[in-house]
Amino acid sequence: MDDSPLPPGNFPSTRWSLVINAGADSPTLAGAALEALCRRYWYPLYSYVRRTGRSHHEAQDCTQEFLARLLASDGLLRARPERGRFRTFLLTSLGNFLINEWHRAQAAKRGGGAPQVSLDLPPDAAERFAGEPVDPGLTPEQAFDRAWAYSVLDSVVTALGAEYEKSGRGPLFAALRPLVWGDEGEATHAILAMRLGMNTHAFTVALQRLRRRLTDRLREEVAQTVADPAETDAELRHLLGAVR
Repeated sequence: MDDSPLPPGNFPSTRWSLVINAGADSPTLAGAALEALCRRYWYPLYSYVRRTGRSHHEAQDCTQEFLARLLASDGLLRARPERGRFRTFLLTSLGNFLINEWHRAQAAKRGGGAPQVSLDLPPDAAERFAGEPVDPGLTPEQAFDRAWAYSVLDSVVTALGAEYEKSGRGPLFAALRPLVWGDEGEATHAILAMRLGMNTHAFTVALQRLRRRLTDRLREEVAQTVADPAETDAELRHLLGAVR
């Protein structure tokens, strides 16, 4: 099986470009950006709200309202790259919303003054939250960072998988993926290599390439969420630390 380097693929748009588009004076751009924002960030935000002691339905409503108001106001316009990490911006904005705006937003909603933005978050939030490891000591901020880190990892791994699939290497990626974060040893390599019609050395080299590629893509993804490129490695370490 050929394992030469893959051509660059279409990885997710940068966090900042999504934000800038969401703040643009265009309903089409704003709608598309809002959908992308919800798809990427709804769960870290939802997880944070749940960790503050709110129920599933209240957390879902709160997350929807927060994102709707963020887009409907000029909040996204203030989230420029020079203002720091986008992850921190969203977390701080949500915290402020819960303290200062949530009850007012509910009152305005009852009075018909809510932003006219309809959001349909995925229906599996409660199930996903219930399936997470029980950790009573996890703070809402830590839960947010962990969920954010998994969102970034899932996005990059999914995109890499699509690249391999497109080039006819889907079975190779499926075999390599479980080994990316932990090595099962030479015996496992030999078994998987045999199933793929590869020798053990070629399989091990393919795994090393995937790990390097994944690391590079993670760094590229994270670099686009920080103001200063020099912060990239620190942010990456922070996110990886959140899932360990």
